[in-house]
Amino acid sequence: MASDADVGGDGDLEVDLEEFDDLPTTDIETELHVHFGMAGSFPLRLVDMFFANDGLHVAEYSYITPMFGLGTKKHRREAGAMQEVFDVHGLDEVLLQADTVHWLNYAAIDRVVLHRGGYFGRPKLTVYPADETARSHAIRLHEADDADALAASLRKVGEGRPFDVVVENGSGFDPVENVQRFFN
Repeated sequence: MASDADVGGDGDLEVDLEEFDDLPTTDIETELHVHFGMAGSFPLRLVDMFFANDGLHVAEYSYITPMFGLGTKKHRREAGAMQEVFDVHGLDEVLLQADTVHWLNYAAIDRVVLHRGGYFGRPKLTVYPADETARSHAIRLHEADDADALAASLRKVGEGRPFDVVVENGSGFDPVENVQRFFN
């Protein structure tokens, strides 16, 4: 299989996607992929969110420390590698490769809040559960340059679903909420 692949002149491995047609699949269809988010404080975790036909999948797939992760651009390499996994193999393989996966049925989500970011912060996406005692999921977006396009995509995903999509200006920094999320 891999030996049948051709190596291009630039060293990239060309993948024949037809080789993977016979693999088992869950047939989960991704409606929106929010790529390259970071969550947590120390160590940071790389996170991708997948709004799919069966609910929201939150995939945490790498731990990043400031000196040996951010300083060596490990976060960019890891995020790029996971994007390649998604592009070639789809959501099923991402869920297998992730260190931790959280799944939320759309009925279990109260609202999805996108903070546009600003001078002192990147955009932030937070998913609040309907059960106020459950854990919320918040990520800072490191690849989404167009908050308006993401907001439109989130609204489209939210149409006809039981959760609200809220778009706010600012960084979304709330120290009290951050401490509560840390201890949950």
